[in-house]
Amino acid sequence: MKKSVLVGMICMFVVAGMSNLYAQQNRGERGQRGERLNLTEEQKEQMKELRTKYAKQSLDIKNELNELRAKQKTLVSAEKPNQSQVYANIDKMTALKKELSLQKIDMRLESRSFLTDEQLMRADMMQKHRKGMKQGRGAKKGMAQGRMHGKRGHGQMQGRKAMGEQKGMQAGKGKRNMLDLSEEQQEKMKELRLAHMKETKSLRNEAEELRLKQKNLMTDENPDKSVLVANANRLSDIQNSLAKMKFDHQMEVREILDEDQLVLFLSRGGKGKGFQRGHR
Repeated sequence: MKKSVLVGMICMFVVAGMSNLYAQQNRGERGQRGERLNLTEEQKEQMKELRTKYAKQSLDIKNELNELRAKQKTLVSAEKPNQSQVYANIDKMTALKKELSLQKIDMRLESRSFLTDEQLMRADMMQKHRKGMKQGRGAKKGMAQGRMHGKRGHGQMQGRKAMGEQKGMQAGKGKRNMLDLSEEQQEKMKELRLAHMKETKSLRNEAEELRLKQKNLMTDENPDKSVLVANANRLSDIQNSLAKMKFDHQMEVREILDEDQLVLFLSRGGKGKGFQRGHR
């Protein structure tokens, strides 16, 4: 058993090392992007001015957004959260995120106006290449995990699984001891979580499709700004709905707790993320 655990740990370190290597390669590719596009000195200066321009435009928005996020934590972790205040704050954050998204579209489109047709083709090919590499890494990771399920990798997987289960049990035990949930409470938590996932599934799927569509639209030969903006607006609306549904779900979770449990729950920020994971 010890040998299996050791082998499993070695495999984990190898995977982590490969991930770090891929990350370094991606950073190197981003640094070489200008060289690969053969930008002229004038184009490089135009790009620099463009980045500076939008950085200045977005700075105040990002600062205000961070303030609203801090306010959201305070509102949500209150003993008796005010739904209208929470919803209003979510609306403000959504509006700022949308503004940043639209600014990003403008910046991308403006940056494309500096490029020649050949450079645009190279830029789009690089974008698709990076996307393909990400998908390829995901496929390789899945294949590696599949091979580990084979006879040769059975011991490694068993060791890794045993370590994961032990860690999960210890973490879950700690969270259960902290709030002292009854079996009935744990079952209610599970039911609420499943109901929430089912309720939000269609919206989450649509949001993922919109993100993918946005990336594909941006690599069109002549990106249509009106379509990009409409896509961004719809994605913003979905994110707004999901944020409010998440808050409603948190309020339902809190109703399961008794007075003492609620105090402990709120003392941890009222997020409930790790708390719920401990009770799957």
